[in-house]
Amino acid sequence: MRPLLFAALLFLATFVTADESARPNILMIAVDDLRPMLGCYGDERVQTPNIDQLAEQSMLFEKAYCNYAKCGLSRLSLMTGLRPASVGVYDHGNDNVVAFRERRADAIPISRWFRDQGYETRSFGKIDHDGWAVPEDWSAPPRPGREGEMLEIFDEANPDGETIIADRRACPVMQSPDVPDDHFFAGRMTSEVAALLAAREKEKPFFYAVGFRRPHLPFVAPKKYRELYTPDASWLAPNPDAPVGVPFFPWFNSDGYVGMAKALGEPMPDKMTPEAAMAFNGFEMRSYLGVPCEGPLSEDLQFDLLAHYAACISYVDAQIGRLMQQLDESGLRENTIIIFWSDHGWHLGEMGAWGKMTNYEIGTRVPFLISAPGKAPGRTESFAELVDVYPTLCDLAGVEVPSHLAGDVLTPIVADARASVKSEVFHSYQRYKGRYFGQAVKNHDYRYVRWTNKKGGVEAEELYDQMADPNETQNLAADYPEVAKEMAAQLE
Repeated sequence: MRPLLFAALLFLATFVTADESARPNILMIAVDDLRPMLGCYGDERVQTPNIDQLAEQSMLFEKAYCNYAKCGLSRLSLMTGLRPASVGVYDHGNDNVVAFRERRADAIPISRWFRDQGYETRSFGKIDHDGWAVPEDWSAPPRPGREGEMLEIFDEANPDGETIIADRRACPVMQSPDVPDDHFFAGRMTSEVAALLAAREKEKPFFYAVGFRRPHLPFVAPKKYRELYTPDASWLAPNPDAPVGVPFFPWFNSDGYVGMAKALGEPMPDKMTPEAAMAFNGFEMRSYLGVPCEGPLSEDLQFDLLAHYAACISYVDAQIGRLMQQLDESGLRENTIIIFWSDHGWHLGEMGAWGKMTNYEIGTRVPFLISAPGKAPGRTESFAELVDVYPTLCDLAGVEVPSHLAGDVLTPIVADARASVKSEVFHSYQRYKGRYFGQAVKNHDYRYVRWTNKKGGVEAEELYDQMADPNETQNLAADYPEVAKEMAAQLE
C-alpha cells in the first residue's frame, strides 16, 4: 500500500504543479491620478506610444469609472472587491482602515486570495494606499519605496545626489531636472521589476502589481519629457466655470484641505460662498509651492502645469514600455494577463477645480485596458467599474471567485466588445466629514447625483445630459424631475 500511496501523492503533486504552471501570469499596472489623457483614448496632445501599443493588444474600455474619486478608498475598494459604502473609510486615517479590516475579515484582498491559489504575489510602488499595505497579504513584503515617496523631488542643493522627500508644506508643485529616468523612484522601481521578470522561472505563476505615483502631485519628471510639450489655449479647460444650478459643495474639492490652508496662512471662510469656493478650488494643488493659494491662475502658469502633467504621463509611459519589452524578451508575454487602470480621474481646470475628489465625469472616468491570452483586442462602449477588477482577474485566470465580491465579471466584454454586463455605474463622495454625501449613478444618457446630509435629508440633486452636455455645465434636475426620480431609485 505504501508504494501505491506514494505514487498517488506524487501524481497529485505533479498534476497540481502542472496546473499552476499552465495558469496565466498577471501584471497589474496602476497609475495614480491619471485621466484618459492618452493617445489611445484619442488625445493627440500627449505622447504615450507604449500605452498606445498595449491598447492595440487589449480590450480598451471607453467607459470605465472609479467608485470613489480619492486614492485611499478607491484602492481599498478595488483590492477587497467591495463597494465604497461597504468599506466605509472616507478619509486617510489608519485607525479607520484597521477597524474596517476587523469588521470585514471576510473581505480577503486580491493579493492574499491569489497567493493562496498558488500565485507569487508581489507589490511595487503604490498599489495599496501609502502605509495601508499588509505585508502578510503578499508573498513578499511590498516595495512601496521610502516613507512619503509621493513627495520625491530633485535636490537642487545637491544636483548630483539622490532625490529627497520634501516637506509637504515646502514642496514645489513641479520640476523637470535634466536627469536620467532612474534618478527617480519610478525608474528605479521599473528596473527592479524588469530584473525580476528576467530571472523568473516558469513553474509558478506570478501576480505582480506595479503602481506608478506620477502624474500625482508634485508634477516631477525628467527634462526630456517636459520638452515634448508646449501647451497653447486649446489645452485649457473648456468648462472652467461651475455648473449652472448647483450649490458649491458638489464641485468644491478643497474641503479636505481646510487645515492645510490655515497652516499656510490662507484660511478658508467658515461659511463658504460660491465665489470663495471658486477662489479656493483645487487646494490640493494650491498647497504646493509655485501656485497661489487663492484666486485665478494665469494662463502661463496653467500652460506650465499642463505641460508638467503631460510630462509625468510620458515618463510613466516610458517605464511601462520597459516592462512590456522585458515580458517579451523573457518569453512571458503570451501567457500573461495585463490589466491597466488609474484610481480616479483628475480635473485640469474643469469647473475651476484642479485635482480629483468630485462625482463628475472628469473626476471619475479612468483609463482601463485588459490584455488576456487568447482574447482578441478591441474597443468597447460597455460600462466597467474598478470594483470589477478583482472578479474579472479571477475569472480570466481560472481562479475561484470569492463570495464576498460586489463587482461584475467583465470577461464576456473582453471576449466580445459588443457584450455588456451592466447598464449603469455608481460612485460617491463625502464632503466635510459627512455633512454632505453625494451618491451618483450614470447610464448612457444621464448622470444623476443626490447629495444628502447626516440625517438623510436631500440637500441637492444634479442631473446632466451626457449626450447633449458632456462637459456637465447645466444641471437639469429641476427640468426633468421624473428622470431624476427614476435614477434616484437606482441608488437604493
